[in-house]
Amino acid sequence: MRTAFTSAKRALRLLALASVLAMLAVACGGEDPDPTPTSAPQQAAPTATPTAEAMMEEKPTPTAEAMMEEKATPTPEAMTENPDPTPTPRPTPTPIPVEEQVDFSGKTVQITVGYAPGGGFDTFARIFAHHLSDELEGNPNVFVSNKPGANTLVAVRSVIDKDYRDNQVDIVVVISTLIQQSILGGVSEFDAANDLVYLGAPDYTPSDQTWCIRSDLAANLDEYLAGNYSLGQIGRVDTYATSSEWAVQVGFPFERVFGYTGTSDMDAAFNRREIDVTPTCRDSQVAQNPEWAEGYATPLFYTIMEPEWIKAGKAEGKYEWVKSIREIAQERFGAGDDYLNAFDALMAAAASSRIYAMPSQTPTTIVNEMRAAFERVVSSADFVADMKSRRYDVGLRTGDQYQTQVESFAGLPEETLAIIRGLFPG
Repeated sequence: MRTAFTSAKRALRLLALASVLAMLAVACGGEDPDPTPTSAPQQAAPTATPTAEAMMEEKPTPTAEAMMEEKATPTPEAMTENPDPTPTPRPTPTPIPVEEQVDFSGKTVQITVGYAPGGGFDTFARIFAHHLSDELEGNPNVFVSNKPGANTLVAVRSVIDKDYRDNQVDIVVVISTLIQQSILGGVSEFDAANDLVYLGAPDYTPSDQTWCIRSDLAANLDEYLAGNYSLGQIGRVDTYATSSEWAVQVGFPFERVFGYTGTSDMDAAFNRREIDVTPTCRDSQVAQNPEWAEGYATPLFYTIMEPEWIKAGKAEGKYEWVKSIREIAQERFGAGDDYLNAFDALMAAAASSRIYAMPSQTPTTIVNEMRAAFERVVSSADFVADMKSRRYDVGLRTGDQYQTQVESFAGLPEETLAIIRGLFPG
């Protein structure tokens, strides 16, 4: 059931991806970390009463497979201290001869999303689908289906467990932490190195995850560090969870409360004083909750990108204590090099969480055509404008760029890898 993608050549190439993705863990998004923004300024977007299926979307099932998930800044390679100086050689893609180019007339392209409609993964996929048809010869019908569950594993299994059919082309949107879990050995019946081939990511932007505490509890960093406050969380393997687990292991005082269904749900809990700290104080969330910047919330620290609303406050003489969580970990808790290297790996992975892939049984010519179309769509002015209008940042990470970035992490020491593995549930 596997074609040329399971050949020795493909296996060797994907083995390079496997060996390094094991070192990555993502920060800043949750299980579908960026629900579609709403315009309500004084409250978080309303959420439906979670169903069992919806809770699977945001909190992986307690099975073995489920236990193993913005703006110019330095590249991910520059954010690591131990890049591999001699990346594994890989073949240069060969242009597709005209006679081998694919006519998609009469074919259907199905994009399967591992979360329910309405969230960030779903929004990206539907806008991408709208533009993709125009970039493929024959203008095929492109549609999106939703199969929530187990950190996108349900969606992945739905495409890798079936034979290729000439009249239907499958794409699946995978959260990057599932790939990491698979490589780390925590997902049964899914081999990220051999079951999928990768098209790239449309959300390649540095992390701007920011933690805030309610101002009635703490007015600065020192007051926060003197207590132990509740922190809202979604699942246990999403990017909010891995970054917060890193912080707790370093020494930050958090009493984590799991089970929220998404970013909007955590926003609402913070607004109704159900939790003390939220990890969602990025610019996009503050735009929806302007009262946060007007005295309701005290910013504590951020990951890579300092939000503009905090910069504006600093210009007015406020928030002078706000720094990168990495810098505070080093200054206040004496975090060592291994933990700092692990943080760098987390942040590099956080630069893209929505990974577009195809099942490995897909013919090579179709994969090559789809990779080229993916690059054209994500780099197009129309796609970028559509996403910006919804307050989503867009950045193109092509399949080749993804491979290069993966190879650059091959030199991370085992001590650092052990820390990264420890950020996931055992």
